Amino acid sequence: MSDSRANELRIPLRHLILAAKAWGDPSDPPLLAVHGWLDNAGTFDRLAPLLPGHYLVALDLAGHGRSGHRPAASWYPYADFLDEIGQVIDWFGWASVDLLGHSLGAALVSTFAAICPDKVRRLLLVEGLGPLTQGAEKTLDQLRRSYAARASFDPGRLRVFSSLDEAIDARCRSGHLSVHAARCIVERGVKRVGGSDGQREQGANSGLEQFQASAGFSWSSDAQLTIPSPTRLTEEQLAAVLPAIVASTLIVLAEPHAPYLQTTMVDARIALLADIEVVRMAGTHHLHLENPEPVAVAMRDFLTRHPLVA
Repeated sequence: MSDSRANELRIPLRHLILAAKAWGDPSDPPLLAVHGWLDNAGTFDRLAPLLPGHYLVALDLAGHGRSGHRPAASWYPYADFLDEIGQVIDWFGWASVDLLGHSLGAALVSTFAAICPDKVRRLLLVEGLGPLTQGAEKTLDQLRRSYAARASFDPGRLRVFSSLDEAIDARCRSGHLSVHAARCIVERGVKRVGGSDGQREQGANSGLEQFQASAGFSWSSDAQLTIPSPTRLTEEQLAAVLPAIVASTLIVLAEPHAPYLQTTMVDARIALLADIEVVRMAGTHHLHLENPEPVAVAMRDFLTRHPLVA
């Protein structure tokens, strides 16, 4: 459920408006939090109150949660998220900031820290360091897969749930989340839709279109986010980026690891950073949401041992 202690923010960028949740006093040191793919700021609802002494602002990335969507036919390129993070920092007038990211958010804030090292003081990562990569030999296949997905994309296809609980159940099954964790994300990630003319629903398992005449809920995220990226960096390219991170960094990783966070790959990336601490703990990919207390303990300890320099 949503955290009533948080304040809702609207952040106007050059091309759209981002939504955000904020905890704490704006005069405290800022901590900007960025969620994972198809999640939203609600993913930090349980962790944020455990990190006092900061003005913690959790974004809804473009196309997610309550934020605006990019124009039709957008590919949602990775670099645009980096530009939007930079615009948010400038909008607040922060000369520098601590960054917190989970999954896609961890990939984004770590990449941003490499691009703009002077703007990032400390880096808190959960289940991610750098973006997904791919071998150069798969470049053409990735382009073809993305092109085909774009060509067949149907913006009118809308999945409608009859109740919030039904949407929560779907999120539990797709993301291997508990009900209390899924609720934090789903309550912020759905919108009410009317169904007097019938809404098309994509069958979760059958792949058949169904029609639902009654009003209900649909995902508020932009369906274009599900279109595969046309390009990805290689590990060799990423190895030229990550060493530029100078911020003191903490990475929290779940055990057992997620399939796309193979230990060998993650350890090789970790070795590229000069100042990084690694904490591994039992949990799932959303361990910061499922069991936030040990994650918060690790982060508070790290921040205490790496105080801000006036």
